[in-house]
Amino acid sequence: MLEFSAILSAVKPKQRTDQYLILSALYFLGANEAPVTVREISTLLRLHLQQSGPANISASLKAYTGLVEISGNETPRRWKLTLKGVERLRKLSGLELNTASRQSEYDTDIAFLCALEHPELSALIEAFGATSTWNEVGEARFSHVYRATTLTTLNGKPLSVVATASTSMGLTAAAIATTQLVFQFRPRIVVMVGIAAGTKNGGKAFGDILVADPSVDYNSGKVVFENGVRDFLPDPYPIGLNARLRSLIQKYRAPNSLLEDIRSKWKHSTVPASNRVHLGPVGAADQVIDDESRILEIQKNWRKLVGVEMETYGVYRACHEAPEPKPRFVSFKAVCDFAAAKTDSWQPYAAFMAANFAVEFLRVEWENIWPSA
Repeated sequence: MLEFSAILSAVKPKQRTDQYLILSALYFLGANEAPVTVREISTLLRLHLQQSGPANISASLKAYTGLVEISGNETPRRWKLTLKGVERLRKLSGLELNTASRQSEYDTDIAFLCALEHPELSALIEAFGATSTWNEVGEARFSHVYRATTLTTLNGKPLSVVATASTSMGLTAAAIATTQLVFQFRPRIVVMVGIAAGTKNGGKAFGDILVADPSVDYNSGKVVFENGVRDFLPDPYPIGLNARLRSLIQKYRAPNSLLEDIRSKWKHSTVPASNRVHLGPVGAADQVIDDESRILEIQKNWRKLVGVEMETYGVYRACHEAPEPKPRFVSFKAVCDFAAAKTDSWQPYAAFMAANFAVEFLRVEWENIWPSA
């Protein structure tokens, strides 16, 4: 273990900013493994710097979004140094800083991904109350712009949240965005939020929530030509939800007050019927469908299909094949059309319903999803 004086001496005195000093103290105290209090940080800095240390360590820690995080609900608060914080300190100091013991841990609680900046990501940002509650995080060398905020659960636990939008629609862009999210922020769960086309069976309405279980790449297979007829032989690799997540979502399939409360906040036209949650196969492919007969073709192989869209399979596949610790994953997309005579008129409402349902579901059910987190 490096001596604290060695970490301080790695940079010139003029480069020892408050951030450098606090991150150095956190690392030396082992906060990348076990959280520490502000008093422990202050004591270490006073010992080495006398009266020349940071003036308000608590306020500084609150400002270092992504670099540190609050751990648990204990009093006094305990702070943990994230992997991103260690990487920032490594970059500033030029030192080799060992973090091998943290490879099995998460750094972020929830990572949201949207395919579109508008109306999907903008609806998600508004679902947290205000744009001002979000801060940009991450490094400019990455393609995506990341925003961070906090979500407080029903039991008062603060959760770290990061969100971004893909650079374009489609499976490939979604898979790339998810992979970069996982590697940079190490989330416990990745949540896809947005809009989709619904199938007409099951009495679906605009704004109904579609939860992909499983997500299916319906274009995966073999095209054959037999007896003068071209045919398609599907060879999908469906990916379903974590069993615990599936069980919790099942509770919301019946008419419930949560969806009614969300609907009541929408200030424009809504559908006359109550909105519902539909859990089932959702098809994904890099194509916009404006032909109802194409949906019928897909349903020949997936009779319980609840909708189609263009990203979720890429998200599920990226999470499914991520390094340990793997994140859980789920997709909440709301119906904005029925793959025929497409119009954008219901997209804002669908994006609003999906974003608010995702946020409220996580706020209410988090301790049931991650009882030990």
